[in-house]
Amino acid sequence: MKKLTMDLLVLMCLSFLLAGCASTGETPVEIRYTQYQNLSYGSHERNVVDISIPDRAARGTILFIHGGIWMYGGKENRPIFLDTFRDQFIVAAMNHRYIDETIHIEDLEDDVAAAVTYIRDFSLQNHAEPGKLIVIGHSSGAHLAMLYTYKRHKISPIPLAFCVDMAGPADMGDIAFFYNFKKLKLEKIFYSLAEKGAGYDIVEGDITSEGYSETGRQVLAALSPLSFLAADTPPTIIAHDVADALVPYSNSTALNSALNVYGVDHYFMALYSGIGHFLGAKVSKGGAVRYDEHLETWMIRVMEEYMAKYCDRAD
Repeated sequence: MKKLTMDLLVLMCLSFLLAGCASTGETPVEIRYTQYQNLSYGSHERNVVDISIPDRAARGTILFIHGGIWMYGGKENRPIFLDTFRDQFIVAAMNHRYIDETIHIEDLEDDVAAAVTYIRDFSLQNHAEPGKLIVIGHSSGAHLAMLYTYKRHKISPIPLAFCVDMAGPADMGDIAFFYNFKKLKLEKIFYSLAEKGAGYDIVEGDITSEGYSETGRQVLAALSPLSFLAADTPPTIIAHDVADALVPYSNSTALNSALNVYGVDHYFMALYSGIGHFLGAKVSKGGAVRYDEHLETWMIRVMEEYMAKYCDRAD
């Protein structure tokens, strides 16, 4: 357990070293929204969410879910480019519980659902109509964003407009996923994620370099957003760099192909700039993240296109 803990700490340190640290150097702009922080949406200490409500009628709601291999990270690591939309959209960033021996990925899905319900109720109490929901996440946060969108869109308390997947694990059963962890000498973390995520005790032979047992495939499929696609799945924006050394790029090419098969509207930002899993992230002193400049410009443009299609219409 001590060795696993050290491996995890090493991975997180590498993550932040790769992301880098830099001040944003932004020029102050006029604030046209009201910010509420650390609102409690559940009983656990990590069940908190930040919400900003624009001064004018909102076009919809954006919820950001942070990354951190389901065991680290926090809402302070929100993308700075979301500030572009704060004077038009209700914008929220949530924390969720971390997976462990008793808290699994389905429990984190429940956290997302509880946060969405809270955001709806809080917005209405503050005379803001939530409209339609955009769920966006990076890495494990993108995984949760997709799971919520694909599995719960029919019962979401705020109707889904679309989701945004930034380098998220779409197919946990992709053998390239295991090989990426193996190359980083982090196989034990992969086993631990599978066990804690699914609440299933992985045994020798379930996950190996040669492939997965039938049980292993079933366990990983149950954790994979790809398993829950259908013809009525809400639209998806995908951003993934081919040089990603953690979540394999093949995850997103498989998702792209499956969305094509089901006829689901989507946009695939296939990145070949070598910015890797962290998408050129630089972390401000406050923890907010600025991603690669080209990616942010691209992301804002595509999100605005999808907002016009799916947030501004009545149905």
